[in-house]
Parts: sequence; C-alpha cells; structure tokens
Amino acid sequence: MGRSSTRAFLLFIAAAVILVLISLGQYSSSSFGIKFVREGYFVFERIITAPFTLIGHIWRDYVFLVNAREENTDLKKRLDEMRVQGMILEELRSENKRFRTMLDFKETHKEFTLYPASLLTQDITLIYKTAVVDKGSRSRFFIDMPIVNPDGVVGKVVGVSFNTSQILLITDPNSAIPALIESTRIKGIVKGTGGESVSLEYVRSSEDIHIGDKVITSGLLGIFPKGLAIGYVRDIRKDEHKIFADILLTPCVDMQRIEGIFGIGRDVATTD
Repeated sequence: MGRSSTRAFLLFIAAAVILVLISLGQYSSSSFGIKFVREGYFVFERIITAPFTLIGHIWRDYVFLVNAREENTDLKKRLDEMRVQGMILEELRSENKRFRTMLDFKETHKEFTLYPASLLTQDITLIYKTAVVDKGSRSRFFIDMPIVNPDGVVGKVVGVSFNTSQILLITDPNSAIPALIESTRIKGIVKGTGGESVSLEYVRSSEDIHIGDKVITSGLLGIFPKGLAIGYVRDIRKDEHKIFADILLTPCVDMQRIEGIFGIGRDVATTD
C-alpha cells in the first residue's frame, strides 16, 4: 500500500468515527471525543508516515552519494588523462628542441657530410662504454666513422650491420683520439677512463696547461676531422719525477644523455 493510499485509509477511518460521534449527538468543536480523534489521527499518521519519510530521505542521500562518486571517478579519470597528455606534450617539446639543435648544427657545419641517427641501446657498464644506433651500412655508416652531436665528439663506429651500428664512446678505456689544447696547440692523446671523465695523455709536465682549457681533435691519424670539441681540462697533476702530467677532462658530451647523433662522411678533410 502506497503512502497516499495509507493516508486516504486513515482519513476514511477518522471521518467514519466523526460521523458516529455526530450521530450520537456528541459533535461540537470542543467535544472531547472530536479532539481525541483529531489528535489521535495526527499522532497515528506521523507514526505511519515517518518511516516512509525517513526512507525517502535516505534514498535521496544515497542517490546523491552515488552520483557524487561517479562524478569524482570521472573527474579523476579526466585529470589522469590531462597529466599523461601534459607529459607527452613536454616530451614533444623537448624532442622538437633537440631536432632544432641538430638541424642548426648541420646548417653551421656544411663542410661535413652528416648522417643523422638515433640511439637504440647503450651499454654503460663499468667494462664497456658503447652504444647502438639505428643506422647501418645501408645509410652509409662505416667502421671508424666519427660520431658527433651538437656538443662535441661522441665516439666512433666499431661495428656495422645493414641497419645498425655500434659506437665506441670516448669514455671507453679502448678509445684513443689524437687531440690538442685549442689555445696553446699542445698535442696529446685523449683516452677513455671507463668513468665519466677522459684523460689527456703524453703532455709534458713542463707545458703550460690551465683548468678550463678546451681540448679539440687534432685531425691526426685521419679518423676525426680537426677542430671537433672533446672536453675541458678539469684536473692537472704534475710530478717532478714524471715526464708527463696527469690531466683529466670533462667531456663536452654528456654520455648519459645521448639521443641523436651524426656520423661524419668520408668526404671531409681531417688535417690542414
């Protein structure tokens, strides 16, 4: 029985009682019987309808909470999507900046034939310092090909397949590059240390060397063109009992952040 049906039934009972009282000649506005019926009906109606009213309020609150939860779930999903889109956009901006830098490098070094490539994998263990790029012999990459990026020398190619090439980084202990100090033209050999630094070897202790001196490729041995940036002197140790100074360089290229590189083609002069 619905709420309206219950109320109609109660009104019917109350009316019937009032009619009975009237028929007995006891009806008046001050009659105790009428007051009793009226008050009794009011109390009885509240008792009967109160649970339905409470259930109605509870149901409305439940529906409100369900809707609020659905809205919160939807908002959280949209917020997560916006965060992902933000990360993708930031990565695209970073990649676009890197491409512009590489394009500028290529435009300002037209004396070189440059072949772009991207890093596929990199071995940064304590034993080997190598990387693999997505270009091989089909893209004119070859053994001993110099590898650079806009910051400076990265290494050279030591292995080539049809679609990929392996690069020996300048920080590898097996790497050796003829070099010179740009300001004084003092020559030496840059060797990898296996760590983040490289060393400039075979420079006499009597030579005038300073922290911050820039070291570039000398062009000797015919592999690396002359004038490519290698690194900056960061530590000098001289011993009167040694002929050569111990010199450490900070590479111009951060080997932990290599992404895009260039291979330098064969048709380039290596020395003056």
